[in-house]
Amino acid sequence: MRLGYVQNAALHSMVCQAILVLICLVCYGCGGLSGATFVFDDTVAIVKNKDVNTLPTNWTAIFTHDFWGSSLLSSDSHKSFRPLTTLMFHYEYAMLGLSAGHMKFLNLILHCVNTLLMWRLVRSLHVTEITAERWAIISAALFAAHPIHTEAVSGVVGRADLMFGMIHLLCLLLTVANCGKSSPQSVGLVLLLSAAGMLFKESAVTIPMSCVLLDYFQNGYYLLEFRNQWKLLQSRASYFVYAAASVGLLMARLWWQDFDSPTFKEVDNPIAHNANILTRGLSQQFLLVMNIWLMLCPYWLCYDWALGCVKLVTSIWDLRLQGVIGFYSILLVALMNFRRLPGMMLALGLMIIPFLPASGLIRVGFVIAERTLYVPSIGFCLMSIYGFLHWYEANANKPIWRTTLRTLLMLLFTVMMLRTRQRVADWLNEENLFASALKVCPDNAKVHYNIARLATDTGNNTKAFLHYHKAIDLYPSYESALMNLGNLYREHGQLNTAEEYIRLALQAYPSFPAAWMNLGIVQSAQKKYDQALVSYEKALKHRANFAVCYYNMGNLFLEQKRFTEALHHWQHAVALNPRQPKAWANILTMLDNRGLHEDALRLSDQALKHLPHEVSILFIRANVLGKLKQYIEAESVYKRVIELEPRNMLYHTNLGVLYHRWDKTEEAIKAYQAAISLNAARASTARENLGKLLKRLEREAQATHR
Repeated sequence: MRLGYVQNAALHSMVCQAILVLICLVCYGCGGLSGATFVFDDTVAIVKNKDVNTLPTNWTAIFTHDFWGSSLLSSDSHKSFRPLTTLMFHYEYAMLGLSAGHMKFLNLILHCVNTLLMWRLVRSLHVTEITAERWAIISAALFAAHPIHTEAVSGVVGRADLMFGMIHLLCLLLTVANCGKSSPQSVGLVLLLSAAGMLFKESAVTIPMSCVLLDYFQNGYYLLEFRNQWKLLQSRASYFVYAAASVGLLMARLWWQDFDSPTFKEVDNPIAHNANILTRGLSQQFLLVMNIWLMLCPYWLCYDWALGCVKLVTSIWDLRLQGVIGFYSILLVALMNFRRLPGMMLALGLMIIPFLPASGLIRVGFVIAERTLYVPSIGFCLMSIYGFLHWYEANANKPIWRTTLRTLLMLLFTVMMLRTRQRVADWLNEENLFASALKVCPDNAKVHYNIARLATDTGNNTKAFLHYHKAIDLYPSYESALMNLGNLYREHGQLNTAEEYIRLALQAYPSFPAAWMNLGIVQSAQKKYDQALVSYEKALKHRANFAVCYYNMGNLFLEQKRFTEALHHWQHAVALNPRQPKAWANILTMLDNRGLHEDALRLSDQALKHLPHEVSILFIRANVLGKLKQYIEAESVYKRVIELEPRNMLYHTNLGVLYHRWDKTEEAIKAYQAAISLNAARASTARENLGKLLKRLEREAQATHR
């Protein structure tokens, strides 16, 4: 009989876990990974982050740079120090390449693991008011399907929150397993995991506080009188160890960044930058309620809630404050009755504590970030289902009412899963993501800016102009939008208009290095060389190691025929950032033109170590090899170039020239014909060389007949 019970329990456990994993896969896996690309923050944190995509591993950089690849001690750094998350990305790149699909798949696996850990945690809790087994499976299922998690799971940079969630749940499981015991090993392991968690995401500093809360409720201390509780808490050495260690971990973290605070722009968080204390305080309280509302009703979801999404609360008579009053009223009633519903209070604490770092206690670079709700939503799901089950089990004698509640619960899960799948589709690419944000926040200047930026990248300049102007209309001091609009006008040859917008960007942000550089580019195009040089120097004043600026200074000197200075600045550019193909191409072209072919070959080897698939560098190398009559190697490099860009007429033409010099007549004819077939209008060189070659063959044939 006992064996049968154990077997049934094991089968029940396996079925529950299978259902939870299936929910995760249905929400995120079925079609949610096909065609996945890096979106939004993924581009900066992964694609453009040299700490991630540089081999061999640069350990020093990973442990001294922030999450976005900037030095942690730099004034531009956001101070988000997550080296273990960066290291995960780096090893994925080393083993599998830079693929959004496999990185998002790993996120999905971690979400499945977290869902199972949550289920295991809840079923191990001691609760008397409701059935723990029901609480575990339903709350874990809600966690698996909740749409608020889409940003954390479908955005690759959400890996930090997923790892924080996993370590958080492991520490809570460890705490439950050692409830009522004096276990220094358990306390030490929790602190060790918390320290590791902080290297994935800083919010892990709250883990010991969550463990104290869980231990407090599981040991039943809440049942004692407050005086007796205080005496008992004073005798709990582990609580003081957790508190002291948390402070120590926080101080160590601040010491690592030299106790320097991050500097955020108003465009990132207008509320934190508002000078009025009342407005700032009221708006921040409203944001707390907004975060809860997004978990309660995840219909309005947006990748960026910065500019224009949430209007400032400037008066105590603002009707939106009714939600704040309602929230604190519920919280007050709950605190006054916390002994009656301990499970509810535990869930509420597990929702609030992990959210504290993002709650406005410290200045952050966002208004609302949905991925920061991944771990707090554990408490939200527990609280929601606790309330549902308390109501459900209180109506045991009303079968019709219980059937209605079960039906509504199934309907809720259906809606949640459909919304999650819809949101996953939004996160597949930036076009979908930005379009979905525009529906939620049509007055968000950053959304219009990102739509314009994407339109520029895809060549839709009409759309880009429209949305850049809209972004500036909504936020006239938006320096990045002003600068990019100026650059767009420059590309269309409207140099005076371009200069006007870039100067407006500098008025909004005088120490904007990229704007000074772009002003220099415009002035150089206007032949105002002296003014351009001054602008470049100002850019370097505000950002000393500005590699792209050195590249553009080299171009400026080239236009003035100051070749030595041009070469020097290009070399400085690639020394600062070896992944600048245009700078390398300019260096190699200049060496080739000066007849320094051996130097060009040597430097092309160096360039290809950093940019092994860069066509412009390979093409120049092939040309130089041809001039040195190293025909076999030149042919190999040309073929590699054509393999990378098969529809470029110039590459086929130059391969034909190589064969022409090599006296491989048949191959030369084929290469010239391929060039002409690709672009007959522009293939004049190929057509002319082919004509000469055919005439020569004709003369040779006539001479042979004679």
